[in-house]
Amino acid sequence: MNTIKCSNCGAEIEIDKALEGQIEARVLAAEHQKHVAELVRVKAEAAAAARRSTEVAMELAQKEAQTELAITTKRLEAEALSAQKRAAAEQAMILKSLRDDAVSTEVEKKQLREQLTELSRAVREANKAKDNAELDMQKKLIEEEAKIRAEATKLADERQRLNLAAKEKTITDLQKALDDAQRKAAQGSQQLQGEIMELDFEAALAGAFRDDAIEPVAKGVKGGDISQTVRSPRGTACGVILWEIKRTKNWTDSWVPKLKQDLRDAKANVAVIITETMPKQISDDMGQHDGVWVCKPNLALVLGTLLRQGLLDVGLQKALAQNQGGKAESLYSYVTSHEFIQQIESMVETYQAMTQQVQKERVAYEKLWAQRDKQAHKLLMGTANIIGSMQGQIGQTAMPRIKGLELDSGQDDSADADNSQAALL
Repeated sequence: MNTIKCSNCGAEIEIDKALEGQIEARVLAAEHQKHVAELVRVKAEAAAAARRSTEVAMELAQKEAQTELAITTKRLEAEALSAQKRAAAEQAMILKSLRDDAVSTEVEKKQLREQLTELSRAVREANKAKDNAELDMQKKLIEEEAKIRAEATKLADERQRLNLAAKEKTITDLQKALDDAQRKAAQGSQQLQGEIMELDFEAALAGAFRDDAIEPVAKGVKGGDISQTVRSPRGTACGVILWEIKRTKNWTDSWVPKLKQDLRDAKANVAVIITETMPKQISDDMGQHDGVWVCKPNLALVLGTLLRQGLLDVGLQKALAQNQGGKAESLYSYVTSHEFIQQIESMVETYQAMTQQVQKERVAYEKLWAQRDKQAHKLLMGTANIIGSMQGQIGQTAMPRIKGLELDSGQDDSADADNSQAALL
């Protein structure tokens, strides 16, 4: 066997055993380095997994991993350096130390695995918490977004409603303005047509009766539309015809009293209304209604001819009677004149209006008096009932006598005597 002698202790050592020990030491050292590298790799993976969690967890895990790795690396380097120094002299001790280190490495690996498992669980919990937080945040964002959309929709609806209301108001105002314009145009057109009809009829009268004075009544002046003064061939005024022209679709009864009053104010003789719509009392195209002649436009000149002839006849009779003289004749002429008849008619109409007013007031006051009579009777009966009830409760003699609620004096005395006897008994 090949042996060598130790220079320190003088002991003989076999070369094969020495080489075997060195080889075994080298193998153990390589295995130890492999385990160290795997531990470093595992720690690095754990640190990388920890970094993927939240920033706080990543920084904390990274710092812890780096600190632990640095400590472990320094410790392993120191142990490896010490083992290499002691390998030549103390192979058995190195082997034992390496075996102890291997056991310690397994324990550390187990601890690292446990730490890695715990760290992974913490990372998963951190990721879960992060996911829950993100989910809660998304829910809150969705709720806030829904609120914002609802507010925006509400605001948009309100703006739309206001815009629609403004448009409707604009349309209403425009429609109202259009209606006013159309009404004014219709009134202006109707008034213009009436004026044209008046001018046309005035020209027709002037052409048919050249001897008469045809004068239009100015706007705003009381009277009809046209005043026709009938004159004889010698130029003598025989009477006045007052023409009123109406161009409407419906008949109005208030035209007649107004034209009759205009007739009296103008001291005219005859009043005529020309209208397309006749009153219900007249079934033909021409007739007399309440003292006023009414006709359609196509018969106006015919009616004018008849009325004019009547006024000429009356004027002729007046001219013949002027020669008779005397107060009786003058009085007779005045009594038979149109002016006197119109004055009497005005007085009769005033009397009729006053009679109708008195009748209406009488009916109203009779109704009011009947109501007050019933109320007074009810009040009197109620008072008598109250006094009777009180007398029944406290006795008739204790109550003072009330005039108007007692019988006459004879009956009162007999009643008092009866009461006195009843009291003595």
